Order: sequence, then structure tokens, then C-alpha cells
Amino acid sequence: MTPDPHTKGARRPVRIGKYEVVEHVATGGMGAVYRARDTQLDREVALKVLPNEMAANPGALERFRREARNAAKLRHENIVNIYECGEEKGTWYLALEFVEGIDLYDYIQRKGRLDPEEARRITVQAALALQHAHQQGIIHRDIKPSNFLVTRHAGKLVIKLTDLGLSREVKRETTRVTRDGTTVGTVDYMAPEQARDSSRADIRSDIYSLGCTLYHMLAGRPPFNEGGLTERLFAHLQDEPPDPRQFNPRVSESLVAVVRRMLAKQPADRYQTPAELVEDLMHLDIVARPASNREVLAGLAYGEAAPDQEYKRKPEEEDPPLGPVGEPGSADKHEAAKARGSEPENLIYGLPRWVVAAAVGALALLAILAGLFVLRRTGILSQHAPVLTLSPGATPYNNSK
Repeated sequence: MTPDPHTKGARRPVRIGKYEVVEHVATGGMGAVYRARDTQLDREVALKVLPNEMAANPGALERFRREARNAAKLRHENIVNIYECGEEKGTWYLALEFVEGIDLYDYIQRKGRLDPEEARRITVQAALALQHAHQQGIIHRDIKPSNFLVTRHAGKLVIKLTDLGLSREVKRETTRVTRDGTTVGTVDYMAPEQARDSSRADIRSDIYSLGCTLYHMLAGRPPFNEGGLTERLFAHLQDEPPDPRQFNPRVSESLVAVVRRMLAKQPADRYQTPAELVEDLMHLDIVARPASNREVLAGLAYGEAAPDQEYKRKPEEEDPPLGPVGEPGSADKHEAAKARGSEPENLIYGLPRWVVAAAVGALALLAILAGLFVLRRTGILSQHAPVLTLSPGATPYNNSK
């Protein structure tokens, strides 16, 4: 109900087009976000408003419009939906899905460090969002904890990717706003190649940034958080981050291996798609094998001939509520492998390959010992078997042929 503006102490609600502003939520580099109500459809929205002084800047306005265009291409349960992009009396705005919750950065701040299983589940959802964006040709370029919203649906934790203000469409090079040689992103989570030149960023750069985010969840801090801006940039370029187990002893060796591969300095040494990352996160018990030569070559040829395999979740597959939970069962692992088009290469009949190899070797050894025992009992093998002797100058075989 709209208050009477003539009533003492009452204020006329602020409106932008059909949206009635309820309260301020946050302010970022590309404007302020408000909780608002769509008066026509009677639903809550997050209204992102571009300041008038930024709207007067052609570059800033084009970036705002680009965010709207790229967001409109994405429809995924782990990505914030966009409803409308518009302009009202010189004020530009985006109407977005309103998510009740907090961002992942604040979530980590409140908990200090996350349980490794919770961090794994959050990363799986984040990677699924990135895979969908990758399939639509969108690179986010600003993956970090504050750009993921944490909410709950039916009692289960849900992660939603937001803020595509720095995103880029791979095929839309002619209308690129960012000049070659410039750097955009957030330094604590920026891939080395993106730090050198943002135009070189691709999906593997987003995977690196997600690796920094996973590290932050596990350790309670980004991988390189000491020193000034230049020092942290150089750390991303040349240093190895501390082992996250220094800060969180509950982190498993296999999860550390996943983090290390995500944070590889060279893009060819990382996961080549978010779907590959999801596969390893769903199979932590068989992870940590070194990348094959074929995978490295595929990485070097990325953008021309690299395979693009999709991880598809079954409609009935849901993340369980937070709390003590176990690893996915073997049936879940085989379903995840089938979604990528192949069975796990290190499993035979549901068992790790080394277990099967050891069992076969043991059976072969037993068969040899049994054969020797039978030969000895039958006299074929005897301690009194004749010994071959050679006369001086003789040879056991003829070399003349």
C-alpha cells in the first residue's frame, strides 16, 4: 500500500518505471543494487541501477548493456536470472532474480573455514554454472566468493553465480570494450594470463579463479593475500600457494590435488572445461593422476580442436542437506561418468584398477607355485638332476650360423 505523501513523516516510495524500491542491498563498481517490487507482476526483484555519471560514459554504458546481453543467454539453476534491461528518464537498470541469502565471501567470514565436504559441494554447483556459461560462449572473468550467492531451497544449500559486468562473449570480438593489454578482474582470484592481458582470458582462467575461491573456502583466506597489489600479482605469476592443510587439516590429499590442478600456472595444465572439474570432484577417490600428453596437447590446441564434453545432472539428482554426509556411491560415480560419455578409466567392475591388477598377480603367483610343487612330486624336478658340463674350449651353442 502506497503511503499518503501528505501524512506527516511519510515518504513517497521511490519508483523506477514499474519497480518500487523497497531497500538498498549493496553497492558495487557498476552501481547500486536494491530490493524492489515489480508492481505489474507482483514479485520481488533485485534492481541494479547504473549511476547517471557512469551512464554518461559510453564505455561504462556499453559494459552495462553487455552484462544484460550475456546474462540473457544463460538459464541455469545455479545462475541468477535476468528479467529486464531498461531505461527510465535517463536511469538505466537491470531487473534480476532476487535471491534471499548472503554472498559466499560473507558466508566464509562467518564460518572461518568451511568443512571440505561443504566446500566440495559448493564448488560442484559453481562449476556447473561455469560449464553452462562456457557452452553459451560466455567467460565471466570475475569469479570470486562475493560473486556467488548462498541461499537455501527446500532445506538444501544452493549456490548462484551473479554479476556478469566483466563477462565477455568469445565470438563477439568486434564489439569488445576492454582493450588488448589491459587487466580486469579481482587480483586475489585472477589467473596469471588474465593478469598479463585480460583479452587472453578463457574458460580456464575462470577455472583458476574458482580454484582460488575453493582455496579460500578451505583455508579461510585466498591463496595469495599478503603484500600489496603488485606483490600479489607476481605471486599468482610465479609462486606456489601454501598447502591448504596448513590451515585446515581435514582437507584430503585428493581434494588438494584438485586445487593444485585448478591453480596450475599454465592454462594447458589445468582442467580444460568445468565439466572435467566436476568429474574429479565427484570421484575424489580416484583423482590425482598426472595429466596425460594427450590432455596437454588438447590444452595447447584449445579453442581449435579441444573436446567440449558436457556434464549433465539427472533431474532427480539433488545435493543432500548440509551435515555429516559421505562420498557419492559407486552408482552415482558411474552415472556421472556416463554423462560425460565414458566409464571411469581407473575402475574395473567398480573396483580401482590397481586392486584388480594385484589380485590377478597374486593368482598367477599361486598357479606358478602349484605347478612347481607338482613337478617336484612327479620327479621331473629333482635335486639329483644331471648337471651339464663343458669341456675346455667348448661353447654351449654354435655362433657360426
